[in-house]
Amino acid sequence: MKNKVSSTQVSVKRRSWSWQQYLNEQKAEAAPLSLFTQSQSFPSRRTGFKVGMKLEGVDPLHPSLFCVLTVAEVIGCRLRWCRETNHRLHPPKGHSETDFDWQLYLQSTGSHAAPPNLFTDRTASCEFSVGMKLEAVDRKNPGLVCVASVADVIDDHFLVHFDNWDDSYDYWCDSSSPYIHPVGWCEQQGRPLTAPQGHPNPENFLWEEYLQETRSTAAPHSAFRLRAPHGFQVNQKLEAVDRRNPMLIRVATVTETEAYRLKV
Repeated sequence: MKNKVSSTQVSVKRRSWSWQQYLNEQKAEAAPLSLFTQSQSFPSRRTGFKVGMKLEGVDPLHPSLFCVLTVAEVIGCRLRWCRETNHRLHPPKGHSETDFDWQLYLQSTGSHAAPPNLFTDRTASCEFSVGMKLEAVDRKNPGLVCVASVADVIDDHFLVHFDNWDDSYDYWCDSSSPYIHPVGWCEQQGRPLTAPQGHPNPENFLWEEYLQETRSTAAPHSAFRLRAPHGFQVNQKLEAVDRRNPMLIRVATVTETEAYRLKV
């Protein structure tokens, strides 16, 4: 006699999820493709990065540091890039900066370098130079605009550092960023400017005196090229990386918008 197949053993074909059906059910609209940058759009070719490849990249918790990385999914900067651009490379734990050698490290770990053709060359430049002063939004405390300096420049991107603060507040941006402003912007806008930590007279901070004291120059107004507002609208649907678990891409909804920021 044949055994009966229980209902739990019967494979039930799950209905595949559909964006169009979901949008219809929610009576919602998708955020139009035109609102996304080229890097956010559909990839034109398959990536050649492979798990285990070695490369160099920025430490997200300390943006001024360049470290040895391993591809866990897909990300990266070019091998030996630090040496070629005179940037300090922080080697893996157990290796010193003086004796670290990429070729020996690859051999000892049985790994391969991510090939140069996988990386996109950036040829654009900007008017910002290391040491220039500006006013910048503290992205961890967006209500604050602080005295800041250009700490590093790579092609069309530069590193914003808040004077007399540690590098955990640093961030990379380009000249179109809405978070950066020329010297004197806060005064023109009637907004308070946060002086450098430890400044002897923060309530009466004067740029002219500070520039003389630090023997520095203000970034020219022509260097700032503010981008257009993003154009996203509340309730538009999109796909977004889960910041708590970056391996996941989730269905998301725009819940709040400002000219240059949005909340999903």
